[in-house]
Amino acid sequence: MRLQLSAKEALAPLVGMALITGLLAGGVTILFRLAMEWPTTFFLSVPQNYESLSPFWRFALPVLGSLVIGIIYLLLSPKRYDVGVVHVLDRLYNHQGKMPIQNALLQFFAGAIALISGHSVGREGPAVHLGAASGSWLARVLHLPNNSARSLLGCGVAAAIAASFNTPLAGMVFAMEVVMLEYSVVGFLPVMLAAVTGSAITQITFGREPDFNVPAIQLNSLAELPILFLCALAIGLLAALFIWAHRSLTRQQYRSPLLRFLLVGLVTGTLGIWVPEILGGGYDTLQMAMLGELGIATLTVIVAAKLVATALGSGLGIPGGVIGPALILGACLGGIAGGLANMWLGPHTASPGFYAMVGMAAMMAAMLNAPLAALLAILELTYNPNVLFPGMMMIVVAMLISRQVFATRGIYQETLRALNKAGTPTWRQQMLSSVGVASQMDRNFVVEPREIPVDQARELIAQHPQWILIDLPGEPAPQLLRAADLATFLQGAEKGGDTETTVKQEEEKPGQPPLIDLLKIPGERKQMAELNWCATLLEAQQKLKSTGADALYISRHQSGSLDNRIAGIILPLQIDNFYRK
Repeated sequence: MRLQLSAKEALAPLVGMALITGLLAGGVTILFRLAMEWPTTFFLSVPQNYESLSPFWRFALPVLGSLVIGIIYLLLSPKRYDVGVVHVLDRLYNHQGKMPIQNALLQFFAGAIALISGHSVGREGPAVHLGAASGSWLARVLHLPNNSARSLLGCGVAAAIAASFNTPLAGMVFAMEVVMLEYSVVGFLPVMLAAVTGSAITQITFGREPDFNVPAIQLNSLAELPILFLCALAIGLLAALFIWAHRSLTRQQYRSPLLRFLLVGLVTGTLGIWVPEILGGGYDTLQMAMLGELGIATLTVIVAAKLVATALGSGLGIPGGVIGPALILGACLGGIAGGLANMWLGPHTASPGFYAMVGMAAMMAAMLNAPLAALLAILELTYNPNVLFPGMMMIVVAMLISRQVFATRGIYQETLRALNKAGTPTWRQQMLSSVGVASQMDRNFVVEPREIPVDQARELIAQHPQWILIDLPGEPAPQLLRAADLATFLQGAEKGGDTETTVKQEEEKPGQPPLIDLLKIPGERKQMAELNWCATLLEAQQKLKSTGADALYISRHQSGSLDNRIAGIILPLQIDNFYRK
């Protein structure tokens, strides 16, 4: 099964692994949601209703949460600090999807504390990390090849998003559009199944009702399109401003976590005294905005405070997400535009709640660089197909402003750049990462010592191998010789040619057959380096470049004799031929 999974078209076994990943990721996401919601029942009468707290606790809660998270971070090694969607992308692009379980544990507990204490972050970022870690853990336990581990990571992301919002379609597209960057049947089907599984677990636990109950309102007149256009311009501008602020603050993450988090807690708590709507996930505020229950002045204040609190918190490393805050910012800006439309064009225009819905899609798309995932997320959250037409227009405008005018490439890619980590891989890297070396290696070889008897050499050639690996005990790696070169030498020896390369053992040990020194016969010998069988073709290419080797031998074990360890051979030509097909 592992050998089959190393191939690009290993659909059947990958679908089975995707189902297990969906169960794991969905289960972990549900546990995280319960861990962040259950403690709030002791001090909130209604979930997410931080407005019911006294001003003192609206200030103190984020500060206390920051202190607890800061202390937890100080007890850990700095390499465990990395969490969230950016960490998932870094591990996928630069570490073959291998995610440390310690970072996932920190994400679970610290992320829950951040949300319980009212920090202005979302639950989706932690869910994505936990879902991706579930897929990576499964691949590690089953010793799957790295290309399959990458696929299961994407399955975990899809299941986590689907379980967070009960949006399987948006979860699938988010995983493909933001994380995997791949659009193929083999890529889609496992991710689709994982998303359905994650959503099913959510429905079993919390019921089938959507997170937001909003009426099926629609755009009343095309005369409102100019207002929607102006709203999209403002959303694109605000998304670019948020990304710029987040990128600038990210560069300060080398400072003490306790000081960083305490600053975030003080600012968030201070803002929470006057604008308690920004505290926590804020989905109650999002519901009111989509119902058109908030006035223009209130929405404006929420946008300003939410922008500051979220950019500061996420930029300085509070372990939460930005998808939820992006939806709230977009909904509030849309609500402002809807209120102005009602004032300018009269009561026959669409409800401010409708503007809030399409504003959510535009902001999520512009901030995450994920237009299709944003559109489908709003469709599934609202169950209102009327948002598609104006939402598509607003997404295009907002993304053009964010990408072309302000040259941003989405908050995750910009954060990777700010942290000096490699960003989006090239199409060639994507292609080579999707295939394991085990499916492409050459197995037509034999392992022989440096000196072999002539008769044994003839028997070896009779087996028609393509390559001979010369075992050199005490040397860093074996050397590779074409079997055709040995055959040519034997033919020359039979015709009485130059055989100086044989060891004249008949003089030293009479009666012993002469030995052929495989390092001395005419022929091209290739220097080799070792690569684990779990590696991808991209890792093989990088290994060849870093070691300067001419070929790689694929090792299935870390110990034992050479002929038992080697599973196959990879040459640069095989890698070149693969992506040129």
